[in-house]
Amino acid sequence: MKNQVAIITIGNEILDGIILDTNTKWMIERLKPLGLIVKVVLVVRDDVPEIARAINRAIEDGCSLIITSGGLGPTHDDMTLKGVAEAFHLPLEVNAEGLAIVTRQYKGLHDSGRIESAEITEARKKMAIFPSGSRPLDNRVGGAPGVLISHSGAEIVSLPGVPHELMWIFDNQLIPHISEHIEGFYYEEVLSLPLRDESTLAPLIDEAMRRVPEVWIKSLVKPYGERGIRFWISARGDDKAELEAKVKEATRILVGLAEKRLPTS
Repeated sequence: MKNQVAIITIGNEILDGIILDTNTKWMIERLKPLGLIVKVVLVVRDDVPEIARAINRAIEDGCSLIITSGGLGPTHDDMTLKGVAEAFHLPLEVNAEGLAIVTRQYKGLHDSGRIESAEITEARKKMAIFPSGSRPLDNRVGGAPGVLISHSGAEIVSLPGVPHELMWIFDNQLIPHISEHIEGFYYEEVLSLPLRDESTLAPLIDEAMRRVPEVWIKSLVKPYGERGIRFWISARGDDKAELEAKVKEATRILVGLAEKRLPTS
């Protein structure tokens, strides 16, 4: 698997400012340690052509893993899988394994007294209608399964937008799947130094990166005059121990350079 990822968040409620998208940050934090680079993050409305365009843009950008969140539920505005199907000109069809997951979940919800009926209505059946060639990702904490399809040199993974459902499928279904195909590692450290002006730090960062060229250093600024600036120091490569050593060496160099800028009294 190539290491470039696109995350596509789907939902009018995000773009209208009703709900804050916390899923994207959470997924990025899970993907980084695997050596996966999130190249692009897109947010689109509940609109089939917009969803299809976003997926095709991610493929054109060279992303081999595309993760969508939101739009897998039973209501009319849950359009994600229609968008996936349109992106690849695929028919939609009932997926037997997906329907079995939906049926099991609603039976469990009914048996536990959380819903009034376990009947598989048309609305619930909708959550098992996938683009042809897809397979479900199990969901043990909600009604809608995740959906995985390989097409056009990429894997497209559609996850529910409800955070605890997305997280369960991501950790228990997606991570084991992609871990089999990932090449390379990632390591990072965050360093905080009692400096005040980011504009004076560029030469320090340039020098540390010149001496350890495989490492990326990014300053995380605060308002002018507020003491303390954080540095994000990271590297990707094939040898995990070597990456850690390089990041620590860059950190040591940066600290040494910064100490020369600190007041002596």
